[in-house]
Amino acid sequence: MNLKAFTFNSFGVNGFVLSNDSGDAILIDPSAGSEQEEQALARYIETNHLTVRHLLNTHLHLDHVLGNAFVAKTYGVQPEAHEEDAFMLDLQEEQSEMFGLPLREPSPALGNYLAEGDTVEIDGIKLQVIHVAGHSPGGIAFFCKNPGEVNGQKNVPPLLFPGDIIFAGSRGRSDLFGGDDHALVTGIKSKLLTLPKETVVFPGHGPMTTIGDESRWY
Repeated sequence: MNLKAFTFNSFGVNGFVLSNDSGDAILIDPSAGSEQEEQALARYIETNHLTVRHLLNTHLHLDHVLGNAFVAKTYGVQPEAHEEDAFMLDLQEEQSEMFGLPLREPSPALGNYLAEGDTVEIDGIKLQVIHVAGHSPGGIAFFCKNPGEVNGQKNVPPLLFPGDIIFAGSRGRSDLFGGDDHALVTGIKSKLLTLPKETVVFPGHGPMTTIGDESRWY
């Protein structure tokens, strides 16, 4: 697996490109908020001769979907996310005003719903969908149990892409659009902290962490 991380828009969203040696790619929260960021993403994809197969959103708060329209138009893939977050795509203008985050072009509708237990897969890369409500009703994490070799490094531990469910030393806020802190904490404890402690966590904002490091806060 090849893993490339980007930091997008003024909210500092971490977006990721996962690709295999055949050139197939999965994008997670590629929330480019400017033409310069779109160009940086496109340049990486073109330079590495990648074919985008999936556009995944961990949730549908505006800061995480700003690049959806660009990716959909450029690479012919529709966003995939949890159905319980779909209503937020009807609130993009309201979110833009609330957060003071410019909306260049609204995200298109979801092309596929993802739910607990689903998998998203290309050759050599398999992501398990884990639903943890609380930051948003349809928040999902993507768990790669056996990443194998990543960027040339062998025997890499499991990887988790939790969006804004959990961060290094904290968790997502629960006061927006159907948030629920009790559900968030319960889901983190029962679904994420039960993963192998060596699992490397790539949150939606901020630095990497591990499940072992985050377990101490709960």
